[in-house]
Amino acid sequence: MTIQKNLLAALAVSGVLTLAACGGGDWIPNPYDQHLPDAVASTVTIDFNTGIDEWRSDVADYGDKDRPTEVASGWRDLPAPLSGKGYYLAAHNNSDDVLTYVTRQLHGFVKNAQYNVSFELRYATDAGTGCAGVGGSRGDSVYMVAAANYFNINTVQQPDLRYRVNLDRGNQGTSGTQGKVLGTQGVAGLGCAGGTWASTTRKSSEPIVVRADKDGNFWIMLGADSGFEGTNAVYLQGATVNITPY
Repeated sequence: MTIQKNLLAALAVSGVLTLAACGGGDWIPNPYDQHLPDAVASTVTIDFNTGIDEWRSDVADYGDKDRPTEVASGWRDLPAPLSGKGYYLAAHNNSDDVLTYVTRQLHGFVKNAQYNVSFELRYATDAGTGCAGVGGSRGDSVYMVAAANYFNINTVQQPDLRYRVNLDRGNQGTSGTQGKVLGTQGVAGLGCAGGTWASTTRKSSEPIVVRADKDGNFWIMLGADSGFEGTNAVYLQGATVNITPY
């Protein structure tokens, strides 16, 4: 997996984006710290064709009695006629709502600084639009989503005993403060039976505001939130993450 950060202005800290796997912790920022560099705009380019190192996949939005089945993930060859590799995610939705996602920490930003984060996600699907389906179709009822958060993004059991991610990402077609819907999965012109794969992109209509932690890190998430009551599979190919000072 290749990830690049192209600086639009010189960083007073490191000019190279690095990635780490540790969490942010319960740190309270010091508003009187006057020794930090100014935050600047940057672009992070993610390419899953070259690998998925340090990325972690998981599922969410289910209970103990309706856990998703047929869950699979990994670095796989893209199906013909596409070439290269992608991050494969699949699950059978047994709860009327299942999120499949990948997450990783980004490092190298100004500690305690707030940023606007927006996404353009590239992926491969064989889901057409305007098709029928149980609970909705794969093309029109599976939503491509992205999120950014100060804390490590995890699936956590909530007080209602449902397992959800630990941030306000919204749900299915509704965005939250820390997660945004990029669009539906389907590609116009693909057949309803599936089997023909195409690559496409979806992007944010509004940014997410996120604060870097005490070490200048924050977490991002890419995924698919399914209202289709069956098995859905998608290959994440990469993403462009635009980051600007808030």
